[in-house]
Amino acid sequence: MPHCHEMKVGQVYACGECGIELQVVKECTECGTSEDECCHETCEFVCCDKPLVLKG
Repeated sequence: MPHCHEMKVGQVYACGECGIELQVVKECTECGTSEDECCHETCEFVCCDKPLVLKG
């Protein structure tokens, strides 16, 4: 599952179920480099109850 600190400008994440695609246009600058340093309690990017996946 992608976390905001891993998502980089230009990357596209997609839902394997419905096909929606999201492109990163701005990187998170509030979090550290690990899941434990996330600025929000839950940093989850899901759609159709499944995590988004990085395309190609």
